[in-house]
Amino acid sequence: MLLLSRRITVGICAYNEGKNIGKLLNKILCKQEIPSDSEVLVVCSGCTDNTVDIVQEYAAKDSRVKPYVEIERRGKASAINYILSQATGDVILFVSADTLPHENTLSKLMLKMELSNVGIVSGNPVPTNSPNSLVGRLVQLLWSFHNHVFRELNDAGLARHATEIFCIRKGILDKIPNETVNDDAYIAVMSKKKGWLIKYEAEAQVSICGPKTFQEYFRQRRRIIFGHYQLRKLTAESPQYLAHFMPLHPIRVLKLTSWLFKKHDPLTLAAFMFTEFLLNAAAMGDFALGKNHFIWTALPSTKIVS
Repeated sequence: MLLLSRRITVGICAYNEGKNIGKLLNKILCKQEIPSDSEVLVVCSGCTDNTVDIVQEYAAKDSRVKPYVEIERRGKASAINYILSQATGDVILFVSADTLPHENTLSKLMLKMELSNVGIVSGNPVPTNSPNSLVGRLVQLLWSFHNHVFRELNDAGLARHATEIFCIRKGILDKIPNETVNDDAYIAVMSKKKGWLIKYEAEAQVSICGPKTFQEYFRQRRRIIFGHYQLRKLTAESPQYLAHFMPLHPIRVLKLTSWLFKKHDPLTLAAFMFTEFLLNAAAMGDFALGKNHFIWTALPSTKIVS
């Protein structure tokens, strides 16, 4: 499956991704059939490991790879703004640096961009976490629910989010606020406000590794939920997070939530619901106190994707 005849920019934001960035670049350059005139912009932001060395090695071998090194870590939004400003492609494919796209994932995303009213196409994150621990089961439940919600809202034309891998038409957005926490959600909501459809492609899969300890799970989810509250303030729009989506589509939200009770065992579901309650309380507290999470501490257990 060849990518369509568009010039493509692949954008990667990396902070201390030495354990995965080489595998990711190899997947993109050798397994995705991206056109020869494409570019891969890699923003290495304040890295203290060997990320920069690895990216520069790939750049020396393949002219499509274009590293940009930020000596000081400025946050992911700053890296995204660099890619938005420098991209020469008609379509920008954002890929999280701690993921590994499956075969032909980029092609499958690009096919849906042929529809003239589609502004963003998001892929399907697949966690590699083992279900043998409670945290592993929580990660599996969270992402299965995330993808179920995305699939249902996609079919209804209501999706307003993006994922760890997505493509966007160049020019829809020129920049995002530097303090943005949930950059993918902000980009999707603003695109939706401009009249573009957000689509989901379940076959465009990308492997991710969720947190493997409860402490890291709590830190990651707290930041993301905080980002939803921030997003509502920044855009005056409700994000796809169901707590904010409920006033717009209460019946649909209830139907989506009922799916959880049909598909997951009661103990894991109870742990998930209780943890989400605590996380919302913590995130709301952060928001009320004026805290921000736009530069966050990396989670070690999420950095090795198998």
